[in-house]
Amino acid sequence: MGSSTAANAARPTAACATPLVFTKHTKRGDKTYAAPVLSAPLFDTHAHLTCFWTKDPVEVLMRAEAAGVTALVTLFDPLGDDMSLAAYREQLRGWLDSARAAGSTLADRVRYLVGAHPYGAPDYTDATHALLEEALADPLCAGIGEIGLDYHYDADDDIAAAPHDVQMAVMARQLALAVARDVPVELHLRNDADGEARAAHADAYRVLAQVGVPRAGCVLHCFGEDRATMERFLELGCHIAFGGAATFKRNEHIREAFAACPRERLLFETDCPYMAPEPIRGLECEPAMIAFTADALARDRATRTGEDPDIIVRAAWDNACRLFFR
Repeated sequence: MGSSTAANAARPTAACATPLVFTKHTKRGDKTYAAPVLSAPLFDTHAHLTCFWTKDPVEVLMRAEAAGVTALVTLFDPLGDDMSLAAYREQLRGWLDSARAAGSTLADRVRYLVGAHPYGAPDYTDATHALLEEALADPLCAGIGEIGLDYHYDADDDIAAAPHDVQMAVMARQLALAVARDVPVELHLRNDADGEARAAHADAYRVLAQVGVPRAGCVLHCFGEDRATMERFLELGCHIAFGGAATFKRNEHIREAFAACPRERLLFETDCPYMAPEPIRGLECEPAMIAFTADALARDRATRTGEDPDIIVRAAWDNACRLFFR
């Protein structure tokens, strides 16, 4: 499907749409929050449809569409997901067929990326690489991701960072495939606990400089760093994707980066089921919640730059369509 199909996607207007309502349970009782109804369409550029704990992916897609999400990119990790590529394809198409049967048009604008998360770097083999090549032949596969570098010790799941040189080599190999196939790539970059050296970002910059950035595009997924770090990757031609974490009160530095990012490089994402945005932080995240993120960040940027918030949101959608529906 070309970008013109995504660009012509219908979007409910503020006058006719019924906002979705999310309920958050607190010590003082339940609080309900209506998702903002935006005039510009929304594109969730990073959603893990296979990872929900309590939610049904078909119902999630229907709610996303009701919230104004007109296109979505999900992920398949041949090492991290507990299924074969064939099983994943069958499962994803089954969800999309069920959503279509329920009246969804979003189902026609869902794509997936394939890639090994840096957690799996030590287990990456020629067979894994062959699976990436096979997946890229699938019309629903739009590129490579999420790949990259993760130097953080995950105490919750007791996952130690793989050796940095191993992670860099696996990132480089997958990135080279994206360059050779001229497909977009999404990067997962997370620094270690102290983070001040931003070693993962520094090493990823070197890998990108050595291997190259795909002409089709490169996305820093779930950006959580400062403006200076962002600007280095902008120099390489990267896009920057902002998610729910950018709305958290403590993350003023991410909002400053969002405000400084050129409009033609902006993207929105959820990284669901993780990191639901304010004011519903703590809930299991889903694509419909991107409306909270886009609204909050666009309005915050507008107060700093004087731009029209609708233009900011529309720009992010246009950028995503160019990347994933070429």
